[in-house]
Amino acid sequence: MWEHCRFIDSSRIKYLQGKDLEFSLHASIIHLLIVLTGMSFIRLITIQPGFLPKPSISVDFSGLTKDVHTKSSWIVCKACSIFTSPSAKHCSICNGCLVRSRGHWIITCVGPLNHKFLIQLLFWGTVFFIYSLFTAIQLPTKYNSVLCVGLSLSSLLFLAYRLYLEVLYIRRAEEGIHVTLLHIFGRGNKIFWLFPCSSSVSSKPNIADM
Repeated sequence: MWEHCRFIDSSRIKYLQGKDLEFSLHASIIHLLIVLTGMSFIRLITIQPGFLPKPSISVDFSGLTKDVHTKSSWIVCKACSIFTSPSAKHCSICNGCLVRSRGHWIITCVGPLNHKFLIQLLFWGTVFFIYSLFTAIQLPTKYNSVLCVGLSLSSLLFLAYRLYLEVLYIRRAEEGIHVTLLHIFGRGNKIFWLFPCSSSVSSKPNIADM
């Protein structure tokens, strides 16, 4: 992604040389979007997603048989040696159970404590590639290329689709859209929901939320 950003940016810089106002505006927008996207990615992969704590003493559940579970029943995660609910998921890569898991993303799981930063990454990445696509199309032919437009379009479609899935997840949540948004973004000022800053989401996963 960053090589692609540099490639598009260098083409626009060559075209805008000598146009001080346009160059300043372009540089401000493109670097702001890169910083917001990059910071969202860094926060996503560095913040612990909120794995349920494991017992200090290992418990042997090997003798239990696998039962048919209802939504309200408790189940056993033999890998983590804990009781949990069907709504929690175990990640074999990270070796932990997550409440409201959104799956494994690149090098980390996405759970209640870093879900906000995944949405921010998808949002700002989508905005960046929309800007890249439209500005790349507007460049004169000698500064443009099929590769430049193709990379912008393919990246935009991927990020927009992932963002669409997150919107569907929020809309279909049983606890309601507003409560789900508070779980994800915290109870801080809504102005900061789209910025990669700390929120009031609890750092301790609550088993009651499952």
